[in-house]
Amino acid sequence: MPRTTVGGRRATNERLAAQEFDLVLVNTVAAGTAFALNKSTVRIGKAPENDVGLEDPTVSRAHLLVQRQGDRFLVQDLGSTNGTFLDGAQVREAYLRPGAILEVGDVRLRFQPEVAPVEIAPTSEERLGDMAGKSLPMRQIFALLKRIAPTDSTLLLIGETGTGKGAAAKLIHKLSPRTAGPLVIFDCGSVSDSLIESELFGHEKGAFTGAVAQRIGCLERAHGGTLFLDEIDDLAMDLQPKLLRADCRRGRTRRRSIRWGCIRSSSAARRLRLRAR
Repeated sequence: MPRTTVGGRRATNERLAAQEFDLVLVNTVAAGTAFALNKSTVRIGKAPENDVGLEDPTVSRAHLLVQRQGDRFLVQDLGSTNGTFLDGAQVREAYLRPGAILEVGDVRLRFQPEVAPVEIAPTSEERLGDMAGKSLPMRQIFALLKRIAPTDSTLLLIGETGTGKGAAAKLIHKLSPRTAGPLVIFDCGSVSDSLIESELFGHEKGAFTGAVAQRIGCLERAHGGTLFLDEIDDLAMDLQPKLLRADCRRGRTRRRSIRWGCIRSSSAARRLRLRAR
């Protein structure tokens, strides 16, 4: 199962780390015990066949499941007797957020992402696609790109202008299962705020003054391929929630359902933390 992998300078000599996700017992005699969410679907309940077995009379035999969807985790109650609660609110379906408290009957678990060091064996190649480098860090990056390209996770590339984020995005697309589809590149910093929504999502003829023809947006053009959002931090704040709603790599237009892979880049010098999507 793919992990969210982070690269960059760290306080130690570690350059690469993977974000791992656990459910940690909070209020039982086994408090502190961690259950790894290392499968696409994790079943939780009292029955021994569950992935996470909770021996408590308030827990149903098949209580709930946690499904990974890209970088997010969806909780689904399975019709349990005492219900499933997330941060005090009863839910049938809900997404976990870092630090959230999941109540399974009387048992409480905390959703806890952690960043753990990852050892990446460097490749022997000094060139991969349009990227070239002989140094150990570059050959480690080549190995990392080859590992993450086949996954379905959203990626964030961070680096100053000219460091090769575009070349890395093209390489990831080429090595991905979506290589036969289009690679659609959208520069978030090169389009005016008044046009960016139309460029991303498209519009119908007559939707606004000057819309003399239908326009297909970047998200729909990327169907079956990869969408590269360059300089994502330049995207206007009021558009980010709209993009987030489409950011499960699937959506629907008036014409068809669409699905795509997503790569983002940022030249921000600050280190960015990603939610678990």
